[in-house]
This record gives sequence, C-alpha cells and structure tokens, in this order.
Amino acid sequence: MRSKFPNNVSSTAMFVLCLFGLSLLSACGEPTEMGPKEKQAIQMVKAFIPEGGVFSVISNIEKRSQDDAREGKDWELGPWKAGLPDQKARIIETLSQYFNVFRPDGDYWVRFTYKNESGGHEGAWNVNVYTKKVTATNDDAKTFETPGQ
Repeated sequence: MRSKFPNNVSSTAMFVLCLFGLSLLSACGEPTEMGPKEKQAIQMVKAFIPEGGVFSVISNIEKRSQDDAREGKDWELGPWKAGLPDQKARIIETLSQYFNVFRPDGDYWVRFTYKNESGGHEGAWNVNVYTKKVTATNDDAKTFETPGQ
C-alpha cells in the first residue's frame, strides 16, 4: 500500500528536525558573557563562610590585600570568573531552558586571580548552585577560607 504523503514531505520534515537539533546544539557553544547562574556561583563563593569560620571569603581577601598593602606589598586584583565544568553540562543547562525533562546538575567552577610580590595566583572553587555547596579546589582558595594566613 502506498503512503498518503509524498516522499518529499517526510524528507522535508526530517530536514526541519535536523535544523532544529543543530540550532539547539549551536546554542550550547562557549558563552561570551557570564549568565545569571555563573554570577550566582561567584556571589556564593564571595559570601561563603567555612564551617567554624567567622568571616566570608571576600572579607578574608580584602583583609589580606589591605594587610599586605600596609607592609608595602601591593596586590593587583584580577577578575572573578565562573563557568560550567564541561561541554555536556553546558548542553544540559541550555536544553533545560527549553525542555523541563532535562535537569542540570548545577555544578560550576569559580576562579579568582591576583598578583602580588611572589607572582600570579589563582584561587579555585567548585560550587553547586542548587545544594549551596562550596568547595575549595586548590591551596590558594583554601588560604582565603581562614583569615590571616
């Protein structure tokens, strides 16, 4: 038995579906600006007070830079940056904006750079914006979790 639809309708539908899929994947490329979740991850790190601590990470950074400046060791503060850990997470995050069947993990990395008399440094943290968990991933970041180190 012959199909009611001509072959060119099914091939056209397949072509449209392919274009739609490619447009979704192209939206998952490397972002040029930080979005609201990346900004939220940065704010979470800045406001993070470690267990048993009294001061936030940003307070400790400011205090250490002021203490070093009084000793004549000026700091050059770099930018805060945040992003998703890999391409798969970026794709899931983008697709979750259009389809509610995709649930992103909420994991982001956050980095803060600075220079002092001993060279350039980078503090790195992993953040989950849904569980509110902040974890220092290198020694520079860990030193900012306690004042005066």
